[in-house]
Amino acid sequence: NSLLPRTVRKISACFTAMILAVVFSAQTQAVVIDFDDLTYVPIDPEFPSFGDFPLDNQYQSQGLLISNAYLLPYAEGDAIISGVNYLLAGASGSSMTLSFVGNLPTYVGMYLGGDPLGVLYTNVYGPSGFFASHEKEDSGWEYVFFESATGIAQIEISASQQHRVSGAIIDDLTYTYASVPEPSSFMLWAFAILVLFRRRFGWVK
Repeated sequence: NSLLPRTVRKISACFTAMILAVVFSAQTQAVVIDFDDLTYVPIDPEFPSFGDFPLDNQYQSQGLLISNAYLLPYAEGDAIISGVNYLLAGASGSSMTLSFVGNLPTYVGMYLGGDPLGVLYTNVYGPSGFFASHEKEDSGWEYVFFESATGIAQIEISASQQHRVSGAIIDDLTYTYASVPEPSSFMLWAFAILVLFRRRFGWVK
């Protein structure tokens, strides 16, 4: 049947495309959270409070858990990083904590702002414990980032002054995962099947 080689060529082309898709999909993966997918709704619209919308597991499906932090909308006159919302750290007596679950990112960056009461401390932990820190004394936004080949498990942000809120705010949290290891076993199997197809129909001698 003269259509057979043409059909097999089409199958081979599709199979090759599938292999290439697997290869190119195994690249660096990045997640950006700007908190704008959430809608701030105060408990009492007449008397809104900073603590009306605590965040915890809203981003668990994206590998992130949050504690001691609250969603707030930008107000008129604020220096806006993006969108309508930002994240406010809670009482300085306990840190705002960003905990990464599942695979650990190797890069985490964010805009850190607010009017700190004293000094804002950012401590970063990997699988083996503490490995990096950052201090911020000035008001206004600053982009900070951290990198670790072994992964970043947790980030804590706290203030030196014990007040109702620490003054720390963050926006546009970005974290990146290392390249997915190349699926060598699958690749060898796939290429072997491809070669068998081509040998069967005389394309490889």
